Amino acid sequence: MVSENILKIQNRFQCIVPNDLITSVYTYLENHSQDYKTDFENYVSKETEQKLLEEFVLKNNLIYENLPFATYLDEGAEQKVFYFEKDKKVIKLNDAIFYVNWSQFFESLIIHNILFKETNYTLIGFVKINDLLYAVVQQDFIMSNQNTDIEEVRSYMIDKGFSLKRRNDYTHSELGIIIEDLHEENVLKMNNTLFFIDTVIYLK
Repeated sequence: MVSENILKIQNRFQCIVPNDLITSVYTYLENHSQDYKTDFENYVSKETEQKLLEEFVLKNNLIYENLPFATYLDEGAEQKVFYFEKDKKVIKLNDAIFYVNWSQFFESLIIHNILFKETNYTLIGFVKINDLLYAVVQQDFIMSNQNTDIEEVRSYMIDKGFSLKRRNDYTHSELGIIIEDLHEENVLKMNNTLFFIDTVIYLK
């Protein structure tokens, strides 16, 4: 049975959300977080969800163990990035620091995959580093061969019905979403095509 939150996303974006590990984790948190909500806050804390998520990870043997064979590329405030040359894949470790809880992070991945299919995220497991839990996600590696013009990104987003909120952040009033952090490092250009490799998305 499709969860209530997945149904809401499907209705809002008029699409079918695939049944994958991302949606499985998202649905698990939805089904197991209800008892922790209060009359004052309609969301569950990240700390509470981490405990639920760790239970899910252990129960389903989702500890990712292949990371030592990857090449370290870079890291920012929210994630560590590695490159698997053999498979031409990028592996990202994300601790969901930009989100109020883990559910919001997985929601962002689901919506990214709806809007930007060419840089689809696949959840492949989890790691724990210094007591901090990271989701391990995978994308195709995009070899940029052109400089990204931020004005071209803005034109692209406006053509898709978005409005510029501030700097590199956009909002879509009809879809009720905010997409942030679309600067030159997060939108790559290859063969005259823009590839959105890192997005921070919130439902309004």
